[in-house]
Amino acid sequence: MPTSRIREKWRFLTVSSRWDRSTVPIYEASSPGGYVPLLKTLLESPCRNDCAYCALRAGMRCPREAWEPEEIARITLRLWEDGKIRGLFLSSCVRKDPESTVEKQLEALRTLREMGYTGYIHLRLMPGISRHHVREAVELADRLGVNLEAPTGDIFSEMCPSKGDFREVVLKRLEWIVDEVRRAADLRVISTFGFGRAGVDTQMVVGAVHDNDEQYIRMVDRLYRGLGLRRIYFSGFEPIDGTPLEDNPPCPPYREYRLYQVSFLIRDYGFKYEELKGILDDGGFLPNVDPKVALARLEADRFPINLNSADYYEIVRVPGIGPVTARKIIDARKNLKIERLSDLEKILGPTLSRRVAPYIDLKDKRLTYFSKRFQRGST
Repeated sequence: MPTSRIREKWRFLTVSSRWDRSTVPIYEASSPGGYVPLLKTLLESPCRNDCAYCALRAGMRCPREAWEPEEIARITLRLWEDGKIRGLFLSSCVRKDPESTVEKQLEALRTLREMGYTGYIHLRLMPGISRHHVREAVELADRLGVNLEAPTGDIFSEMCPSKGDFREVVLKRLEWIVDEVRRAADLRVISTFGFGRAGVDTQMVVGAVHDNDEQYIRMVDRLYRGLGLRRIYFSGFEPIDGTPLEDNPPCPPYREYRLYQVSFLIRDYGFKYEELKGILDDGGFLPNVDPKVALARLEADRFPINLNSADYYEIVRVPGIGPVTARKIIDARKNLKIERLSDLEKILGPTLSRRVAPYIDLKDKRLTYFSKRFQRGST
């Protein structure tokens, strides 16, 4: 099991704010540099929306809490100054309307910045807000976005019936956010925080209603290649008692995992929706194998490749080779001709070399076994 699933993601701290004591959730967010502690919270949990999968939907009998903007700003500042957190992730339910909710979010962030806070802010905006709110949010936050929740309008309407038109209230707002972040590029030079410097992200719920992986892959391709989003998160559906979808089955964990893999292939490796469609079954679902391996089997005529002449995008198509390893190979071949397994081992080490060997054009006769395995479609 991946380390990120073993590690405890949440811990809770009790802090004082003036005369009150508050328990706050600290989330260990993963990043290329390790785990980053964030104060991750809703501004308020009362909600007017009736999203069919949500534990906080309108009408649910559950505790309802809310922060005052100044209160969350002071607590965030104190935790940051004490070294307990490195940033704030602020989202919210919608108590009255999206505009008033976002105005409170922005009030909290303005107050926090005015107090001298220069740390990281990740802001989740509400569907349907105005463009001037988007513009101010970009100035204050380092990363921001709005949750799409679904890959298509039909699925969105079924899951979130009270939020409005998918294209109008979420996709258009996501496009506005991207546009304002691009406009702020020059301002990031004169500031060490804010102005959307960490990019735009979104999230989709997987498997809540009748859907398939093809729908998500098509949207992922659009968001990464068309809008340039920094990250897309997937949340596997889990049924909650008292909601309209309480009897629906949970999303299998492997399905969320495979969608993440495909998402990274599109974002980091240059793969496209059109070619990834080829590994889907008749129902539009990914096989429960590494999608890069599945695609290599489908396009077996691409292999083996010659590492001495292949370009970057040909090399990263090899299962087991990522962007860092591909660049390592390109740098190494300037001084080393890669003809045998022993040459490859000097660059990648023995374990990875044997893993990628079936896909590489090498003269070493010891590779006969690996090549036969690849031709049979074995992993």
